Parts: sequence; C-alpha cells; structure tokens
Amino acid sequence: MERFIDLPATPIHPFTMASNLASNLALSPRALAAAEDLPLLATTIVEGFLDGLHRSPFLGYSTEFSAYRAYAPGDNLRHIDWKVWGRTDQYYVKQFEDETNVRCQIYLDTSGSMDFGAGDANKFDFARLLAAVLAQLMVRQRDAPGLVLFGPDSRQALPAAAMRQQAAEIFALLANRRAGGGTLLGPDLLGVVQTLTRRGLAVVISDFFTTEEESVELLRQLHAHRQEVLVFHVLAPEELNLPYEGEYILEDAETAEEVVVQMSEFRGEYQRRFTAFCERIQAACTRWEIDYQQVNTNQPLDQALIAYLERRLTM
Repeated sequence: MERFIDLPATPIHPFTMASNLASNLALSPRALAAAEDLPLLATTIVEGFLDGLHRSPFLGYSTEFSAYRAYAPGDNLRHIDWKVWGRTDQYYVKQFEDETNVRCQIYLDTSGSMDFGAGDANKFDFARLLAAVLAQLMVRQRDAPGLVLFGPDSRQALPAAAMRQQAAEIFALLANRRAGGGTLLGPDLLGVVQTLTRRGLAVVISDFFTTEEESVELLRQLHAHRQEVLVFHVLAPEELNLPYEGEYILEDAETAEEVVVQMSEFRGEYQRRFTAFCERIQAACTRWEIDYQQVNTNQPLDQALIAYLERRLTM
C-alpha cells in the first residue's frame, strides 16, 4: 500500500557554483540512513564543502569564509578585502571574531508526512542530515546554532549557543529522533518563537504538509519577530513526479485517511493541486522576504548549503 499526501514547483533562483564543488557533495544517498554515523557524516560533508569553496571562485571564499560579510555603507574601508574585490568585483569586509556570532535556530519538521520517500530518498533522513550539516557549518562559522523540533510535540530541543560542543549535542538529538504524528503549529511552537528577542537567522526544514493556514503560520510568526528566514522545502521524487501506474490505495501519513484512485485519471489533478500548494508557500515567502529553496531528496546538498551561505552573507 502506497502513502500519499494530496497537497514542485521550480526553484526560485539558481546559485552560481563551480562544478568541482558540486562533485564534492555528490555523496551516496545510502549514507542518509546511517543515523549512528551522523557526526562523522556531517563533518565529512562540511569539510568537503569548505574544500570545494577554497578551490572554486564562488564569492572569493576560502576556508576562512566565515570571517567575511558583504560591505555595507558606514563600514570602515580599511576592513575591505581588496584581494576578494579583485577576484569577484564585490566588496567584502573582514570581520573580527566577536562580530561574526549570529544566533541560528534550525526548525526541523518531525511530523509523519516527513517519513516518506523510497529507500535512500526518505525525506526525514535527508532533512535530519541537512540539519546536522548546517549545525556543523554554523559552528565552524563561530555562530550559535540551536534546534527546534516541531510536530506532534513541538519543543525547543536545544537553545542557540556558541559553544564548541553545540554541534555534538545537536547530532545526538537528531540521531535519536524519528518522524511521526501530525504537524501541529500550535501554542508550544509559537511559544518558542515568542522567546526570540533579538535578530537572528531561522532555518525552516519542512515539507509543509498541513492545513493551508498552518503551513505558513510559522513563517509569518518568524517574520513578525524580525528573524531572517531561510526555508528548505523538502520533497521526495515520488511527490514531484508521481511515477505510479494502475490503481492504488493512498493513505495520509498523518491522519491515516485512505482513498482509492486510478493513477492515470488522478495524475493531472494531483499535479494541479501540488503545483498550487508549492506556489502558495513560495508566495508567502516572497511576501515576507523569506528565501525559499526547494530540495529534492535524491540530489546532493550543494544547493541547500549555498542557499544558507547566501542568506548568511547578507546579515
């Protein structure tokens, strides 16, 4: 019996990246299921990513990329890195260690609909690895990552902190976590958002499969609390392409509601609804100046990490 939620759109904007960087992140999807190796896996990916940045012309980054940010009017001209300007024709300012710290909350969807995707392309395995890799990258940047889990028991699993062991604590929480239950954007989750008293970065990793109003309420609340928001809309290949033929019993992973459909008759309506759903998420992100990145779980993490760097660079 196949499961299905009847809720891809095209990616918002491509990211310039050297081809050698993309190849560094072409990690076998098999590793996604190895939760016990999550720390090693996240560290390996980040090290390969930084090595790729060092050997690519992307933004003139080196392995010390965390020490740069975009020039803003009023910055001391003595801090401009003229070598970077010569390579990129862009102005970047050298930052000192006490200037680089940003609070970065990772919001991970743990609801039942995330436990979908054949074999190695499971959405939750992919999302959990993405959260781990981002936490490791944030620590390398001397930022302060935190973890918020939202689903049937929404909670702030780990407050943001700029500590060397922060990534390891996030790894431990992620390795033991499983997806299940309904998506609940209720008082518990919104209470976490209410505690945000200073500007920071919020990274939301979700498939957004819930009611139409709830699917964007978290984004609206984060915007209202002056957070810079980056959305990773995680989708499995089956959701993007619906590659099934014949008659299927489709089950909602969160409500267990079932419906019998003939795929050849249903495919057109499915594509219409799914495209409209993704467009609603994108429109909400545009309205609140949120960066949106659609992520296919059978692809490497390169676009997701570049999206994070581009958003981080503007802060």
